Amino acid sequence: MPVSRKSALAILLCGLLWATAAQAQRAKPQGFPDAPGKEVLVGKCFQCHAPTMWQDHRQDRRGWEGVLYRMVGRGALWTEDEIRTMADYLAAAYGRQAAASK
Repeated sequence: MPVSRKSALAILLCGLLWATAAQAQRAKPQGFPDAPGKEVLVGKCFQCHAPTMWQDHRQDRRGWEGVLYRMVGRGALWTEDEIRTMADYLAAAYGRQAAASK
């Protein structure tokens, strides 16, 4: 039974809309504090990782920077400025001091 062009187009559009909605959900993670660097982190890290990745990890800035450079070693394509920005954000939001204040 052949599929008409209209049906094929409708199926394609539904798939694109679903993929766009799924991407939007990943781009707006719940529980991430608004601060400089959040958008860079969301845009770079959520391509591979779920938002829950950082909830239990507590490191200082240097520790987070080490994690980010390890991701570069695994293929992440980030600039040094992006790494600094993400490390600053993660240290402020998910650093050791953040765990103590909660």
